[in-house]
Amino acid sequence: MKMEAKLNPDKYIKERLDQYQNWYDNKAVRMKKLYLRGRIASAIGAVLVPIITNIDIPELALGEFTFDFPKILATVLSTGVALFIALEGVLHYREQWKNYRTTEQYLTAQKNLFLNKVGDYSNLGPDEAFKLLVNRIETAITEENAITLNVLTKIDSNKANS
Repeated sequence: MKMEAKLNPDKYIKERLDQYQNWYDNKAVRMKKLYLRGRIASAIGAVLVPIITNIDIPELALGEFTFDFPKILATVLSTGVALFIALEGVLHYREQWKNYRTTEQYLTAQKNLFLNKVGDYSNLGPDEAFKLLVNRIETAITEENAITLNVLTKIDSNKANS
């Protein structure tokens, strides 16, 4: 987003702060869903694999081919569990969810403090309060970007120490 050199508080809140609040909220909701769905699917799959491997179902013959259904299903489920765990290790949905939610909550708090002229904004004139708001919001956005980049590019310390 290209910003003008100087925005008034209402325009800044509407065009910058609200936009980022909504973006962080949507990303936090999405990352939480991905994280929880992956964890639930992994847990269900991990519980079902030993059950399926102990089921005594006769092999299914289709023409020249014979299928060991429990073995095939256990293999598919095990692979799915491993895939979900591997994706979480690479994409870090949980960390992203927490980071996005924390940033969104911080932006909301700063907006409310500024609009109600409380906290650090209470003893400042309008220009100084707005400058403090902009400084805090832009710093939070920059820090969140750096944290997300760091989370997505970090090397698993267990793998690095192997």
